[in-house]
Amino acid sequence: MLTLIRFNQPEDEHPYVNSMWEIQDAPFAGDVINSYNDGPPEPGADPLGPFYELESSSPAAELKSKDSLIHIQLTVHLVGSEDALNPVVQKLLGTDMDAINSAFTK
Repeated sequence: MLTLIRFNQPEDEHPYVNSMWEIQDAPFAGDVINSYNDGPPEPGADPLGPFYELESSSPAAELKSKDSLIHIQLTVHLVGSEDALNPVVQKLLGTDMDAINSAFTK
């Protein structure tokens, strides 16, 4: 399985919300993209999921009345053999499944 996400991001610099689940010292020092992988909340405990998340964030914009900001995220899940996925990976990402697999097995 291969999951791809694409999202729009403003060209100029904007702060992003810090999405850690705690009281923030710097609430606007976050990231535009975050990933989470399910696991046990403590050693020996059952996992919460099973799930994973890939999420992008819009800027932490202070909007005035009637202002707007549009944030779009497209998520695509592709399922198939590596041979079937390889042409898609080559066209969209300019690499191949061997390179992707080797990046995660180092």
